[in-house]
Amino acid sequence: MTGSGVSRGVAGAVLAAGLAVPMATGPQAVAAQPEIAITMLGSGLTMVDSASVGCNQTVQVSVKNPDGSPVTNGSVDFTSHLVNEAGNVVGTVPVSADGTASIGWTPDVAGEHIVGALYFGGDPGTQSTATNIQVVALPLAGICV
Repeated sequence: MTGSGVSRGVAGAVLAAGLAVPMATGPQAVAAQPEIAITMLGSGLTMVDSASVGCNQTVQVSVKNPDGSPVTNGSVDFTSHLVNEAGNVVGTVPVSADGTASIGWTPDVAGEHIVGALYFGGDPGTQSTATNIQVVALPLAGICV
C-alpha cells in the first residue's frame, strides 16, 4: 500500500516534538472594564425614578475608566421595555468628551419600565458593559410634573 509519503509514526513524532517545545507567549491582555451609571433627569417635582406617561425624560449615562477618568469615546445603545415584556432600542448616542451620553425617552404606557444602556466601541481593550434602571411611568392624563 502506498501512502502520502509521511507515516503515522513520523507524523506522531513531529507532533510530539512540537508539543514538547514550550510556546513563547506574552502576558495576556486584560480588557479594561469601564464603570457605567445611569440616571433619569426629569422634573425635580416627581419622585425618584418615576415619569409621567407622554412626558419627555432625559436618560443620562456616565462612563468612567477604572481609574475614575471619563471614557471619551465609544457609543451607548439605550433600550426600554416594560417589566416581563419585549422592548425596543430608543437610540444610539456617542459618548461625549466628559464621559456622558444622554437621550430623550418618553414612556407611552403606564407601568414599570426597564431603561437600559449598553456601552460599546471604545478603545481597543475596553470591554462593553451595561446597566439599567427601573422607572415607574404614572398615568397623569398628560400632566408633566
